[in-house]
Amino acid sequence: MMTIMHLPLCRLPQATSLPLKAVRRRQPLHLQTHSTTKLHSNMTTQETILSKPLRRWLRLSPIICMMNKYLTLFFCIILYILSYISSQNGLTLLPALSLVFIAILLYRLEKRSTGEILNLRGLLALGLFGGEGIACLKLSNLSTNWSDTTWFSFFCFYFCFYAMHELIGYVRKAPAKITMSPFIADIKTSQPQTAASSNVSKQRFFQYTISGLLIITWVTFTVEACVLGFIPLFTHNMPHAYSYFHVHGVHYFTTLSVLIPALTLLYLFEKYPSLPSRDLLCLLKKEPIAALGFVLPVLLTILLVSRSQFLFTVLLALFTLILSGRNFRIWQYLLLGASLIIVYSLITVARAHSVQYLNGIFDMKNRNMPIFITQPYMYIANNYDNFNLMTQNLSVHSYGLKMFYPLFTLSGLKFFIPALNAQFPAFVTKTELTTVTLLYDAWYDFGMAGIIILAAFLGAISAFITQKHAENKNPLIRLLYAQVAFYFIFSFFTIWFSLTSTWFYMLISLGLYVAFALIERRVYR
Repeated sequence: MMTIMHLPLCRLPQATSLPLKAVRRRQPLHLQTHSTTKLHSNMTTQETILSKPLRRWLRLSPIICMMNKYLTLFFCIILYILSYISSQNGLTLLPALSLVFIAILLYRLEKRSTGEILNLRGLLALGLFGGEGIACLKLSNLSTNWSDTTWFSFFCFYFCFYAMHELIGYVRKAPAKITMSPFIADIKTSQPQTAASSNVSKQRFFQYTISGLLIITWVTFTVEACVLGFIPLFTHNMPHAYSYFHVHGVHYFTTLSVLIPALTLLYLFEKYPSLPSRDLLCLLKKEPIAALGFVLPVLLTILLVSRSQFLFTVLLALFTLILSGRNFRIWQYLLLGASLIIVYSLITVARAHSVQYLNGIFDMKNRNMPIFITQPYMYIANNYDNFNLMTQNLSVHSYGLKMFYPLFTLSGLKFFIPALNAQFPAFVTKTELTTVTLLYDAWYDFGMAGIIILAAFLGAISAFITQKHAENKNPLIRLLYAQVAFYFIFSFFTIWFSLTSTWFYMLISLGLYVAFALIERRVYR
């Protein structure tokens, strides 16, 4: 039988008389262990001396929490309707502040219920409603008043997504705290040699995976550079060099480098389970594979002059770090943010985008607004205006040809059925500003029905990944979770789930997840 001593201990406060709920707030669900049962027994002992009304309140507290949750959702719905009404009456600041408040409130609600900083429903609210609030400021002459369809589309998408996520959660009923399966835990305690060989197998799995991906990405990058005859970083007077650096079928493997730093962190945490985040840099001298896994992928994104690839690489690693239970101090987050801004700005300069060029495109109402404000604003706000323009001018839907394009590409169907490669007009406010929101292709394909279909699909997927992450049986689930978290928090930016590269990364990650599970099963067979 599995005992308390066989399981890893949480970092609990010394005073064990704290209520269990207070301790759980300190950690995400997937990091809680069965050692908290000691606290539960202490709490049970304490409850026997509590007054009868207080014991009744403790029994009713889950119901009260659920009521508070749905009351908060109802309040957000009312606030969204008020934002819509005020915007239709020509106001800008009030709906902007209301939508940003809705985003923060929903994120806070989900963080309190899950204990996760990177909770998927909260991140989607921050990305979608937060971006919508910023867009409501209408600081550019390209901004227009949105139609009723635009407002209802974003409202319907999020709350349909929320409902499906909630439904799947009730159906599957994931355990609140599991660190490992009882079968494997018993074997690990009774057969230390088997456990040791399992650790070696897992470490070798990560080493081979990281090495293989490094070789693949740099070989394919070299092939592309030789075929195309240039490297984006070393071009001059070519603002969109990265857009032309693309060999069909090869570039997907070049950009696989975005997964390597996150995999490197999983490798280090698998080999050094108690490793704090502050000691990561010290390990690079002892772990050359880890040093290469951090440096080479970032260097590759700089050579490609791709800001999106750079942000994806760094944030995917950061999200994996947080999901693994590690964290930084506030000053470390600020330092990391400042470093990201500096590198992002340098890549922008390398892309030959002058301030005059960008200001001419953005067409801001206030011509004196600094570029470090106008550029991030337009990369958020104009996407909603593009969506609004599409809903007003689209006359014929594409009926799945846009949303299912990754399936046609990865399966090879598009090479045998030319009709699947049909081109559709892009509805954008300016030809240079082509980024759109997560909902764009869904509405383009099926209108409001497409919005509901996409919301239900993503709600089911995110619920499944959240529950697998809570079980904490396979570290590769953190890689999948981190990718979805990134797509949700940047849901204002593009049609992530209609991109072939998105599904290529997720399929590779899923393959690694299955391979890791098979290795563990083979060792303990």
